[in-house]
Amino acid sequence: MPTVTARLALMGEKLTPVEHALVEVKEGVVKRIEEAPDAVRDPDHDVLLPAPFDPHVHSADWAFRHAGLGKTLRDVVAPPDGLKHRLMRETPERELEASIASFLRVAKRFGCIGVADFREGGVKGVRIGLSAADAVENITYIPMGRPTRPDPEVVEEELKLLADVTEYVGLPDVHLPDDVLEAIRDSGLRIYVHANEDPSSVKRCLNGYGTTEVERAIELLDPEGLIHLTVLTERDVDALLSSDVDVIVACPRSNSYFGVGEPDFNTLKRLPQRLLLGTDNGMTMEPDPFEEARYAWLRGLPPSRALRAITVDPASVFRLPTLEGGELFGALALDGIDLPWETERREVLCAHVLQAVKWADVRVYVGDSTWRATGS
Repeated sequence: MPTVTARLALMGEKLTPVEHALVEVKEGVVKRIEEAPDAVRDPDHDVLLPAPFDPHVHSADWAFRHAGLGKTLRDVVAPPDGLKHRLMRETPERELEASIASFLRVAKRFGCIGVADFREGGVKGVRIGLSAADAVENITYIPMGRPTRPDPEVVEEELKLLADVTEYVGLPDVHLPDDVLEAIRDSGLRIYVHANEDPSSVKRCLNGYGTTEVERAIELLDPEGLIHLTVLTERDVDALLSSDVDVIVACPRSNSYFGVGEPDFNTLKRLPQRLLLGTDNGMTMEPDPFEEARYAWLRGLPPSRALRAITVDPASVFRLPTLEGGELFGALALDGIDLPWETERREVLCAHVLQAVKWADVRVYVGDSTWRATGS
């Protein structure tokens, strides 16, 4: 696979349109990308774009599809005795591992090259996820583990063990003692935490600690990323503007499923943080990043920003294969589609891609490997 060509490619951080695109790949790495009308007379593909990645999932929940239908978010996911946690305790590890592997294969069918997975169950839970991912070819699997007991001494020991298997912590909430959160902050691991997902949980935080969940996370955890932010007050916006938080991951379809509201994309898109889109709970949502992006677009996120939120922006956060010079090649190719009437306008092109992927013939490239996906 020395070169891949396309009638049109969306390149770089801003998804800039390039016609007659030629991508030179050597040993799985992108060596050169250029517009080459003389060389690209019979292109391999209609459209080439960076490969999608799902930056927030709970993969093990796939074993219990729609078990929480009609129940509240807290009843389903709140630790330690929410429905999903009870089901996980009752399910043999081999079944959980098989379910995670099934989830990852479905993600690949949607053209997804990987996921960032909030793994319950401490170090053992992370190892189950890693073992499942080993059974699935060409998938980037990023586990985010969590301690199992809210005791600062136990947490410190668990964090040391977690550091042997992952560089990430993924916390379900900030409703833990201050010294526990501070121990997690001081662990040296990259921290992601759910915050401001459920209005009732935000109210509980205000009553218990005098802060919102976003404020408490920033104050005590200094996280790299915050997940959800379905509820966003002016206090939260001010805190985010002055914080070192780098990433926000919104999951609007899952939020809507549980009836807790939807993120305010008109506000989120104005914040300085990188905005990503994740599919969240495998019990409720299939791992289809394009469906998440289309959903966000129809709720206020510009098409190019929505497409970036599942491609180049997660690639920059997690150092993933992408369509960029000097990086491991990671791309999605679409065939059997017409180009829109105005190829110079990026928003038109991105909107067209977000829709056309549903009926296109889809091929995924990662390094020197390639496979067909089913679209979205």
